[in-house]
Amino acid sequence: MTKVKTDSRPLYILVKEKIEELISDGTFSEGDRLPSENTLAENLGVSRATLREALRVMEEEGKVIRQQGVGTFVASRLPKIQKGIEDLYSVTETIKSHGFEPGTVGYKIWEEKMGRLAPIFEEDPDTLMWVIERIRTADKNPVVYCKDHLPQNIIAEMPELSHYGSGESIFQVLEEQYHLRITYAVARIIPMNAPNWLADKLKIPVKTPVLLLEQKHYDHKDRMILFSRNYFRNEFEFHVVRRRR
Repeated sequence: MTKVKTDSRPLYILVKEKIEELISDGTFSEGDRLPSENTLAENLGVSRATLREALRVMEEEGKVIRQQGVGTFVASRLPKIQKGIEDLYSVTETIKSHGFEPGTVGYKIWEEKMGRLAPIFEEDPDTLMWVIERIRTADKNPVVYCKDHLPQNIIAEMPELSHYGSGESIFQVLEEQYHLRITYAVARIIPMNAPNWLADKLKIPVKTPVLLLEQKHYDHKDRMILFSRNYFRNEFEFHVVRRRR
């Protein structure tokens, strides 16, 4: 690693550009932890104070993620994906609307008793439901971990959901194959830090901030036909239109 060459600009700017160059040329890849501040400052031939200022600016620009006591990591290169929370779009539609190719990895489906989710469905804990798990990708980059729950007293069999694992929207599959149209949802947005299991699925550092979007989906008969928990990487931003009455 070559030392920073100085010119008339502030030194921290030059350090920032050097680190960005190391990321661009593949020396450091997305998700990599950078060397310790002592090591990196020594390799670049600058003080720790100068390095910290460069990293502070890079963090503000979303290029690195700094975690106290853990280290500094190279952030995702994906641009921000923004959507109004008042619009009921599927994950597939959201990814497509930003010009990315949606995909799916890690698709699994199984049945289990509702158990602790029974009060959400207003059903008995022994009532069976389908559980669908998958990781949604944008241009092959993992961006959302999805876990969907569907009651078997509404959807008894799910042969058509073999297509769901290929990347289709569950909204589309439910409507086209089961004639179940989701008309509205009640949502909660929960900020959290990614635990180990989630960080592994989304290929991000442990404790990286993520957004959990928890939704109850209803049809035109006010039946809850889907309960979903979607964990979004921090490239996603949701906004709300608020109106004065």
